[in-house]
Amino acid sequence: MYCTIENMKMILPATITIGDTSIGTPSPGNSVSKRSKLTYADAIQYIRFAQQEIDSRLRPYYVMPLRRIKTFETEIIENVSPGSNVKIRVWDSSNFAKEDVVRLQNRDSMELSTVWEETALGAYVPADPRYVTISSVQYSYPADESKISIVKFPDPISIICARFAVSYAFDQLFHAEHEPDISDYGVEQRKLALNSMDSILSGTVLLLGQDHTGRRFVRGSVMDAFDSPTKDFQFGREKGA
Repeated sequence: MYCTIENMKMILPATITIGDTSIGTPSPGNSVSKRSKLTYADAIQYIRFAQQEIDSRLRPYYVMPLRRIKTFETEIIENVSPGSNVKIRVWDSSNFAKEDVVRLQNRDSMELSTVWEETALGAYVPADPRYVTISSVQYSYPADESKISIVKFPDPISIICARFAVSYAFDQLFHAEHEPDISDYGVEQRKLALNSMDSILSGTVLLLGQDHTGRRFVRGSVMDAFDSPTKDFQFGREKGA
């Protein structure tokens, strides 16, 4: 999927939550706990709808579906053993952020995982810039011959997908509780997503690492060779022929 449920949560208003259990914050005078408005299954389905929207609009120009690309890579400088919440020592962890998808690899093994906690510059409390904590590791990775990379969909696909998904979800919730068919918030999120899509379609934003199907990004001289300005010019007697 092009975005995560966490991406949706960052865009949804505070009054809308995603989850299958009660959030346990009773209102004064009301003994019944408020419940989340969206289940995880609903959120995933809205993300899939958003992905269909993105794929349909970009298919004339890019091979779909899009693929993750490597945006950053660094060496692992201490041996890594399998486990949960594993600290991996690197030269600089400031490029890693919580929930980032990372790839661990060497000549024998490769796996995907996620960053478990904020690192150096992204932490609310001081963090050791030499370490990044990964949620789980399945294989062993010797130092000096293993690498850790951040892999993600090209910008701004994740935020576009999240905005589309939130607009679909919010419109359904708003229609269930209010008279109008759609909400201004849902319309605004859809407008922002479409504006970003237009930037991609116009060629202003290039999706790095993706294969092209159209001619928008082909060098002009390949499609239209340079011509001599005198090719169609008539000299002397040819003018009156």
